[in-house]
Parts: sequence; structure tokens; C-alpha cells
Amino acid sequence: MPTVTQDTAVDGADRPAVPDPAARIRRLLTASPDVATPTAAPATAATTAPPDPTGLLAAALARFDAPVDLRVRGGLGSGRRTLAAALRARGGWRVSVDDIDVLAAPIARPAAAPDIEILCLRTAPCRHEEAWVRRPRRHPLLVVATGLYDDDNAAHPTDTHHSAAPPRWARGLPTVDAREPEHRSVDAVIAFVERAMDSLADSRVARLEAELERLAVHAEVGELAEAALCALEI
Repeated sequence: MPTVTQDTAVDGADRPAVPDPAARIRRLLTASPDVATPTAAPATAATTAPPDPTGLLAAALARFDAPVDLRVRGGLGSGRRTLAAALRARGGWRVSVDDIDVLAAPIARPAAAPDIEILCLRTAPCRHEEAWVRRPRRHPLLVVATGLYDDDNAAHPTDTHHSAAPPRWARGLPTVDAREPEHRSVDAVIAFVERAMDSLADSRVARLEAELERLAVHAEVGELAEAALCALEI
């Protein structure tokens, strides 16, 4: 199981660092007649009229400008909330917690990708967790083993959860004990988040570029998306 995807990294601020790569796109949308003065639909057709296609571009920019989306995920009892609390205490970051069993369920709706993702495993991963880790993604992912505390045997001489060697499924994964935010095992997670923060702007530009390329073939907003792509590349 891979421990970390290729760092597409991220920035310590809640927004991409200046200079703002999307500034030209904002000016382009502001100057566009289609965006500045959208045509109002008749009141009788309000319930059937399709959404304004230019809103797709605005939504892409909104995702670019949004605060950093840092998510800690895991199953029940995985220690996801404990790790999230440690990250809030150590780094002051806003951290969201997700249930991987819900996200990876076959009937789950696709969710927007976060900027940074951490997956907590307390036991050998189930098939849906393995499949989740193997999913292609543009954002950095860190998988950690929780509840093993392989460096804390002396403090827990009678605890069967503490063994000298980690189980096979956990080999190669960072072992994290986040019960104490200052525990040295949390340092690896902090370092991962900081590296990801350092390249957030590049990651978001790549995501915005991919979104504009997808919209460039849209029947109604394609030309404007192509112009936005050119503005992004200048």
C-alpha cells in the first residue's frame, strides 16, 4: 500500500500566495458581457430553465479561492478525530473529519477532492479502503497506522496492542499516537501537512487548469473557458 502520493503540495495560508495566477481570469469574467449582464429567464420558466453556464467558471474560481481543505479520514475507532484534534492544537489548522466507510460506499455520491488528505488505519485495510487509496488523485495523501504505538512499549508493558514489530499491513506506514498532540510520532504528519501547504498554489492552479480544459468543450461556455485558459498561461 502506498504511504504517500506524489506531493502536489500546498500553501500555509488559506489562499494561494501572491501573485495571484487567477487574477486575469477574474478580470476576464468581470469584463464578459455574458457574465456581467446575464439574461433573465421568464418567470414562468424559472423552474425549468437550465443553470447559467457561466456559473461553471465562477464555481471553478470559487474552489480556487476557498480556504485550505484539510481532511482526516478513517473508519470507526481509527483515531481520526484524535489526530484531527492534534493537528488543530499543533498547527492551528482547520481540519475536517470524514468517515471513510461512508465516502467509499458503492452508493456514495462523488465528493469534491480536498487539498490535503490523511487516512487513518487502526487495523488491516478492508477492500474498500485499499480501493480508496489506489484512486487517482491530484492532491497529496498520507496513510498512517494508528493505535500501534510501536515506540511506547515501556509505558504499556501489559498492553497487547503494543508489540515490538508492527503487523504486516502496517509496515512502511508512519505509526501515529495522537493522544498527546506533542507526541513525536505526530511530527511526521505535521511535516507532511507543511510540505503540502508549501505547494498549495501550484496544486490549485493545476486543478483550475484541468477544470477549464474540461469546460473548454462546453457548448455555451467553451469560448470563455478557452480565453480563461490563455489568461492562466500568460
